[in-house]
Amino acid sequence: MRPYSVLIAPLLLIACGSAPQVNQSVEKLAAFDTAGPAQAPGPPHPTASSRIAYSYTITYVFDRRGMAQVQERQMALCRSLGPSRCLVMKSSIHAPGPKDDSVTNEATLLVDARIAAAISHRLDALAKAGDVLSTNHRVEAEDVTRQVIDTDARVRAKQALAARLLAIIQSGKGNVGELVQAERAYAATQEELDAARGEQANLAQRVAMSPIEITYVLNETPGAMSPIRASIAAAGQTLTASVAALITAIVAGLPWLIVGGLGFALLRRAWRRWGWRWPRRARTDSPTG
Repeated sequence: MRPYSVLIAPLLLIACGSAPQVNQSVEKLAAFDTAGPAQAPGPPHPTASSRIAYSYTITYVFDRRGMAQVQERQMALCRSLGPSRCLVMKSSIHAPGPKDDSVTNEATLLVDARIAAAISHRLDALAKAGDVLSTNHRVEAEDVTRQVIDTDARVRAKQALAARLLAIIQSGKGNVGELVQAERAYAATQEELDAARGEQANLAQRVAMSPIEITYVLNETPGAMSPIRASIAAAGQTLTASVAALITAIVAGLPWLIVGGLGFALLRRAWRRWGWRWPRRARTDSPTG
């Protein structure tokens, strides 16, 4: 067996098999500039070496028409912090119409994990100022420490393997078949390395940035209000419906009133032109004694 075949064989086994022993230390994630109005830290990590991915879910329920304005103020707050600390990933704003009793809007924010809790409190403050009816919060935490360690180890192993295969290819020693085999192994290793780096970046993003899913619900149905407010709302709707019916009746009857008035005027004019007189009652004079 040729010497380069002996060298390539174990390298191919490494490409298809297990990674070497993993160093337990993990590289620190890139820090974000958190200087600004929101300084409160996010949820604490269980240990210094743990990698925790947090996600937030918030639901706001309104019974007044200020829901869209509250959502716009919250999105403006996020944009004012800059994309490195808060990024609006999705926002659907629908201003309710006069006949809409129930409307649901949604928004997704990607927030620096260290200020996510503070941002959540500021969002609540804006909702409270907009007469929010109720608020529901949910925080979920996922420990991705093992995934981060495994991914980092896989990246280091693939980098080492790619470097060795590249050295064999660049040396140009060995027959054509061995060089072709080394080039194929190098290409496959590079693909696996790119995939591992992509997963590594995704995990780092999940740890560094926390998504905040927000749902805005407008509920103006009478059952969602107090009895007094429900009665006032029902009375207002009844009055509005009555006025609308009156206006409809006037608009529908106006052309007929105009036609009828015009016809009456023409008929009266014809009577006068042809010397006709309106019939009068015969007067009866009482006899004088």
